[in-house]
Amino acid sequence: MPIDPIAVITIPAGINKGLTSPSNKTLLQILGMPRDVVTAECRGVTNQPLKSLITLDDVGPFRVTGIKPAVASLKRIFKLVKKDLPEVYAELGTAGMLCVRTIKNSSKLSNHSWGCAIDISIGGVLDGLGSTKLDGKTLAGLAAMAPYFNDEGWYWGVGFSKFEDGMHFEIAEETLRAWHADGTLGKKAGARTTTSTSLSKGDSGERVKEIQRALADKGYDIMTDGEFGPITEGIVIEFQSDNGLEPDGIVGPKTLKALLG
Repeated sequence: MPIDPIAVITIPAGINKGLTSPSNKTLLQILGMPRDVVTAECRGVTNQPLKSLITLDDVGPFRVTGIKPAVASLKRIFKLVKKDLPEVYAELGTAGMLCVRTIKNSSKLSNHSWGCAIDISIGGVLDGLGSTKLDGKTLAGLAAMAPYFNDEGWYWGVGFSKFEDGMHFEIAEETLRAWHADGTLGKKAGARTTTSTSLSKGDSGERVKEIQRALADKGYDIMTDGEFGPITEGIVIEFQSDNGLEPDGIVGPKTLKALLG
């Protein structure tokens, strides 16, 4: 039975199961800083490696600019929405995807800054715009689409604890880490197996896994994939800072001693 896409309904239970909103820390470690200077003004991406991942493409109801795997995911989502929820699909619009800026009244970057979040309107209505309420309500069309986004690994913004942002969908932390691990975001340039004393970004192999396991044992949130990529480098820097070592991201003798004894 067709639904009224702009009807206001109670937020359904069971949303975002197993999914969390990605932190700035993870986005920076995996995708890097979008540009050298970020302000409250919406601007474009200038820095690599993120710039090479950005694409402009038609996803069905509209065109978007975002990172390639997120845009490909939107194409799959909207193809299903068009088939299963034509009355919702007919009303879809967007308030944007890529926008490098800080969050209002904050120094943190908006997740739109990496092109992995999108704001969706239905019938010209933006649910959550300018609101600070937690009223437990959203648009029926957004609620109907949410399972399709969740199935593709997107987090729905009504789950935010301080602000129900119904129009907002973003690539979840878990999805981003999986994309990084399986090479969806690009293989690490210059990856090499090393036998040198020090380990640094680009190295791979069992010695890197040993370092990653040691960091995990000390409570750091890290995958033991044997690849010394930007996440591992960032966590090494964090470990070095926590232990009074030079935070250069290189696992040399002093860092090895602190990690492994």
